[in-house]
Amino acid sequence: MRLNNGAPVWHASLSIWTPDGRMVSSPGVAERAGVRLLAGVGNDREWWVWRSDLAVGHLRVGLSAAELATLPVLPASDDAGPSGPERPRSVSLR
Repeated sequence: MRLNNGAPVWHASLSIWTPDGRMVSSPGVAERAGVRLLAGVGNDREWWVWRSDLAVGHLRVGLSAAELATLPVLPASDDAGPSGPERPRSVSLR
């Protein structure tokens, strides 16, 4: 996927559900799950956005130089949607 500025990213969309089928509306729980899911890939920048109306979070992580080098000539062009503020990678669970 790509951010609106064209930068290629890894993208995790997250909603958390309990075993009995209830949605957990906690941005922190979803964000920590996304950090775990994307650990080990990407570079040192990330973007997090939480949609409170849907209780869904989106974590985007920029591709590393090595990952970019493996892209084909025509990389994916799907828009990842709103990116949220850019920040250093979360390191608490990496």
